[in-house]
Amino acid sequence: MSDTKKEFDGLYARLDDIKECAVRGELGISAFLSPRELHYGETFLRRSGVEFFSFGGYADAERKRIYILPEYMESAKPQTLEDFGFSSRIDAIELRGSGFEKLSHRSVMGSLLGLGLERSVIGDILMTDDHSALILCDSAMSDFLLSHWEKAGRDKIKLSKTTLAYDFLPQREVQALSDTVASPRLDCVVAAICKLSREKAREAVLSKIVELDYEEIEQPDREIRPPCVISVRGYGKFRVISLADKTKKGRYRLQAEKFL
Repeated sequence: MSDTKKEFDGLYARLDDIKECAVRGELGISAFLSPRELHYGETFLRRSGVEFFSFGGYADAERKRIYILPEYMESAKPQTLEDFGFSSRIDAIELRGSGFEKLSHRSVMGSLLGLGLERSVIGDILMTDDHSALILCDSAMSDFLLSHWEKAGRDKIKLSKTTLAYDFLPQREVQALSDTVASPRLDCVVAAICKLSREKAREAVLSKIVELDYEEIEQPDREIRPPCVISVRGYGKFRVISLADKTKKGRYRLQAEKFL
């Protein structure tokens, strides 16, 4: 049994359970999944041949829930669930601090977990500035949060429900990167975006600290096909936007961004 299969056995079992909901004519909904869990969960379901989609409260969400559809809902999309009498069961909560303390993703997340919540009931946490945030959560948790969540870090907070449009686009803080690489190999691209030597980048891949689209990759010569996401433990997460337009010297022009 592979290490990956062992890691995700629990997830696959939970997805099998919600597949049964769809067989009974109900909408099967998972907990919020990390991008890595989502990648393997979606791959598992595609092999099962079931109809599903993923949604996290807005189209570009990072943490999403999987929705497994009964036969009569095969044409359903996140924005049409109400037509079938269902909802996404995701609420958006706006958090505002006092303005006297700087809030961070870590302080907001820490205070949420301090309430005894599991990470799986919370979707994206979007910091809108130093004193406010948007939190996506399971609808069953929103009233609890509105009643019991009073502080984030050392700061007193105020909460209210809000509504996000399906095509809502948060402002993510990124750093633009550009370089040229000898080839579209994974180790070449990792070397460029992480400012490493080619040999150090190759070692990183072989050491299993590099993920491509949230899948652990051990082949340094794996070809990169943008757009894609590369995560390198200890260096951060990057989105490769394009890798084309050879220079006169035959090198590939790399356009990427680092999530800050």
